[in-house]
Amino acid sequence: MSNSLAHAASPYLRQHKDNPVGWVEWNDAAFDRARRENKLVLVSIGYAACHWCHVMAHESFEDEEIAEVMNRHYVCIKVDREERPDVDQIYLEAVQLMTGHGGWPLNCFILPDGRPVYGGTYFRPHQWKNVLEQLTALWAQDSAAVSKQAEQITAHLRKIDARTGTENGIEPINWQHVYENFAMRFDKSRGGRGSAPKFPMPCEWQFLLRYGVFKKNEGALRQGRLTLDRMAAGGIYDHLGGGFARYSTDGEWKVPHFEKMLYDNAQLLELYAEAGAALNESRYCEVALDIAEFLERELSIPGGGYCSALDADSEGEEGKHYVWTREELEKILGDRYAWFADYCGVEGEGLWEHDRNILLRHQSLQQLADQQGWALEAARKAWETARRDLLAVREQRPKPMLDDKILTSWNGLLLKAFSTAYRHTGEEVLRQRAIHLADFLLAKAVKSNGGLWHRGWNGAFAIEGFLEDYALFAEGLIELYQATFEEKYLVAAKDIAEYALRHFHDPESPLLFFTADNAPPVLVRKKEVMDNVIPSSNAAFARVLLLLSEYYAEPRYRDRAEAMLTGVHGEFPAYAPAYASWAQTLFMEGVPVSALAVVGSEVEAFQKMTTGRYLPHLRLAGCKSRSELPLLRDKYNSTATLAFHCQKGVCDLPSENWKKMLDDFSMPV
Repeated sequence: MSNSLAHAASPYLRQHKDNPVGWVEWNDAAFDRARRENKLVLVSIGYAACHWCHVMAHESFEDEEIAEVMNRHYVCIKVDREERPDVDQIYLEAVQLMTGHGGWPLNCFILPDGRPVYGGTYFRPHQWKNVLEQLTALWAQDSAAVSKQAEQITAHLRKIDARTGTENGIEPINWQHVYENFAMRFDKSRGGRGSAPKFPMPCEWQFLLRYGVFKKNEGALRQGRLTLDRMAAGGIYDHLGGGFARYSTDGEWKVPHFEKMLYDNAQLLELYAEAGAALNESRYCEVALDIAEFLERELSIPGGGYCSALDADSEGEEGKHYVWTREELEKILGDRYAWFADYCGVEGEGLWEHDRNILLRHQSLQQLADQQGWALEAARKAWETARRDLLAVREQRPKPMLDDKILTSWNGLLLKAFSTAYRHTGEEVLRQRAIHLADFLLAKAVKSNGGLWHRGWNGAFAIEGFLEDYALFAEGLIELYQATFEEKYLVAAKDIAEYALRHFHDPESPLLFFTADNAPPVLVRKKEVMDNVIPSSNAAFARVLLLLSEYYAEPRYRDRAEAMLTGVHGEFPAYAPAYASWAQTLFMEGVPVSALAVVGSEVEAFQKMTTGRYLPHLRLAGCKSRSELPLLRDKYNSTATLAFHCQKGVCDLPSENWKKMLDDFSMPV
């Protein structure tokens, strides 16, 4: 069978174009052939930055003998999980049901009608060959038994998402109990939760930051600080170029799995900027700005948008681009080597495989200054100069592969991050990047019928958008409105939300399907409820509706959002970390959230004064003159700038002292 992946848009698929396996993309023709030839289908799912995907490809998919078995007995489909998260969800869940665990590479054998039969993750070559031969024999000898098993698995998949709301509204929540559910998993010595491997999971720490601030819970704030400090000091953070790797393979945050993902860095940019404002810690804002510079330097595309990821490997070796031998550092740094080596753990705790070092920073610049007898500013200058010189050398090394597809959902996360980071730091460059990104997505990712495309590549967008695209892009647009008071972004968010309500609706549940009713059909229309490495799309969409309900005084949005919240409200306290995004929304609704609107000539001064403050409990709105936005309509007074405090569409009497009102509603640090 000929391999047809050479012209695929996905870099992951193109990585497999030279395999002797007759790979094809997910399409109807592949399933038609499977039915016609009465063959099982192998769906092999991964992503471009996946190290173990590369390993299995090299060991098994490049092996001529194994490929011959695959080609003779199976229709072999390659799927990029980031392009087709709907397909990935179904078969990841199926493999988890069958084996108790999941991950990537994900290999699932299915019937020609899509029902799953058997699957697993990484297989060694001899294991993989055995699986291929055993399933071939079973299908030939007793296809009825295979079909029966597939139907049982499919029935379970259909039951998993059955949730309904209640008519009782949002019931009171014992937030101390929810916090304790998080706290029992804290690693109190090294930050984060659990042992190895450790993932950043930004939405969990964003919830705990807000809980800690509003409830004055020192335990939550202490663990948050510890986690942010240890992550930013460890090898999971790139101390030269900025940005975080996907996770730490150990419990110390030292040894990263070196790929860098847009979705992680977008959320961590937002988290560190928010923590900087909430805790009055400039070092967190510095990390946020370094992340932003990494994203601009490494992942931005000149025409607009941001790429998805950087691979873990370069020159066929994981992490080679990022690590250093002692000799390399001595040659570049000269007489600066001694203090740098001590400061970054070289030849000590930073030592890794093959006598190479992962740079760490477990001391502050003040500690470096004290040890060297320098002023703090001298220590900062010495560090920045050494960092710049090393980065310049590193830039000459072969770089990890860039996954250059543009995902609307992940870019939506970044739009929100740029917008909120601007509000927390006041850095104008972040607002300008947010504006540029929003305008690009509105021009390229929005279809003529109001729907969204999911993936852009090489100047063109394709693949019907998923709920994550609508929820995360709309949320980013609303945050950008608060950073600019440009109503076109709010209007666009409302249009996107209305389209999603029409096409992702489930008549039997307030929660929305992940796939639209006018998208190509899949085996099961799933509902994404629990958070993973990105927030649940239903949780994000509920937040969008609550935000829009404030600006548009639309009870329909609030009613739907509250029904969605009740759909999960009874189950999330039992395993709160998996519902951190929902917990954040439910908690802030109880604070409660309100709107602060300013109308008049001083609105720009008001907006500028909001920067650097911690205001997650306020929705900001403003205009210089008249506006048709329901929250601002009929509030203009030509003789004065007026401020209004509003909740659920009802506003208090106006005040001309908007500065005092802003101070009164700002959280103390």
